[in-house]
Amino acid sequence: MSTVFQEAIYKFIAAYIAQYQASPSFSELTAAMSISPNSKSLITRSLRALEKEGKLILRKDGRRLLISINSKHLHLLGRISAGNPIEAISDDQYIDVEKLVYGLNRFALHVKGNSMIEEGIFDGDLVICRSASTANENDIVVALIDQNTTTIKKISFKTKGMVTLIPANKDLTAKVYLPERISIQGIYIGLIRMHS
Repeated sequence: MSTVFQEAIYKFIAAYIAQYQASPSFSELTAAMSISPNSKSLITRSLRALEKEGKLILRKDGRRLLISINSKHLHLLGRISAGNPIEAISDDQYIDVEKLVYGLNRFALHVKGNSMIEEGIFDGDLVICRSASTANENDIVVALIDQNTTTIKKISFKTKGMVTLIPANKDLTAKVYLPERISIQGIYIGLIRMHS
């Protein structure tokens, strides 16, 4: 995890690259961090730590070190209201998109149908799931039924000795199965929705 100093360097580099489309020099970094120009080793250690975290890409061009932002990190600028307007508050952070989408045991499925619309999962969405063979009460799961068909539903174990798959659509009803008929393939963690 980055230190406060490393995060400050990262934010400066990101802003610098966004403004000038080039990486800052060591002297610009030391000036921005208000440290002595002789403290290049502190800058170097911080850059290496940020590179190890996957936030920066470092490479040499002759004697000059070129720094670029890892494009798998998405700039989170703040919050926006989808209801009543809220005060604009900057929340200058970066989201590790690679970890979110390409993290350990992740897979994606293209949704067909409207059984989960009340959970915000719509026809055409790409759901991101984590591979799993077990689930907790009310998890949204990818379930294999009778080793034949798959579905995404909320799961419940409240009916003794049975597994219930519950849609999130008031027009549809839950279905109850013997446990041996259901094989959990994964747990829903998020989705991607593209608009043309």
